[in-house]
Amino acid sequence: MNDERDAESPPAPPSTRAARGAPVDALSGGYHSPERLSAGERYLPSARATPRQARSLREWETRPRILVTNDDGIESRGLLMLKQALEPIGDVYILAPETNQSAVGHSMTFMRPLRVRERVLDDGSAGWSVDGSPTDAVSLAFLGYFGVGFDLVASGINYGANLGDDITYSGTVGAAMEAVLSGCPAFAMSQESSAEADFDLARQVAALVARNILEHGLGPGELLNVNVPSVSAEELVGIELTRMGKRVYQDQLLERLDPRGTPYYWFGGPPPSGLAEPGTDFHAVVNGRVAITPIQLDLTARRLLERIKGWDWQLDLESEGSPETDEVMAGAIDQGHEAS
Repeated sequence: MNDERDAESPPAPPSTRAARGAPVDALSGGYHSPERLSAGERYLPSARATPRQARSLREWETRPRILVTNDDGIESRGLLMLKQALEPIGDVYILAPETNQSAVGHSMTFMRPLRVRERVLDDGSAGWSVDGSPTDAVSLAFLGYFGVGFDLVASGINYGANLGDDITYSGTVGAAMEAVLSGCPAFAMSQESSAEADFDLARQVAALVARNILEHGLGPGELLNVNVPSVSAEELVGIELTRMGKRVYQDQLLERLDPRGTPYYWFGGPPPSGLAEPGTDFHAVVNGRVAITPIQLDLTARRLLERIKGWDWQLDLESEGSPETDEVMAGAIDQGHEAS
């Protein structure tokens, strides 16, 4: 987004709009036309991101706007640490799930309304929580809850690593994915679990990652997944740019009985391990290095795409169609091969 937006008067914060009677406690709207909105309903103006040109932060005419969210919930210490790490770089807005939403992936709430509450964080600053998923939090921000656009989304700092296959479950990564779908650069940050849970190193890494993204940019559909080992800054071996590794899950199904004798179930088992192949995120973290893994949303299996072109994709329509229909289908498949 160009800097002309900052010449305008800033929008009123959500709490002020609520005091004026604006219905900002839910993501109102639906699949009907604005003319059919009920009393007290309105569509909020969208603030989909058109980030400013990546360049040295010294050349930015105004401070970047940064949205911080997570999947551990608004009261997570990692969220506060991430906010404080990024405040010297830009104007930070907090919108995060009200409760822990670990392993919800890229889920989004459609079948009920969402409610947003203003909160006071442990450092006395304001934040907002939503009774939904990390994706809901990012969607609210980009669909106009704050009335501003954003230049960067930072998700974390998650308590527990998100390595390899973990990203398919991770709400931390899901929030960053939603930002990318909204056209905004993003990164997800997680720290290896430990008894001490000292986020000091992760704070330093977060600031470095944010500066690099704002100054150099990311391409469409790209984000960074960052994992920090549970070591001090003095113990850190280094920072490694990695590919996704392979997690090894050892899940078990635990059955219990409620007081009425009805069974219920927990997913349990020991923590996942992984294949420590050099060059992977798992190998980097277990060897005391920060792993920075570039991820893209295009999940096309290109080698498989080439291989299945040699399969027989012609439908047998003799019982329902005609020879002319078969010729049309064959021609369509041939054209698809040529276009690819």
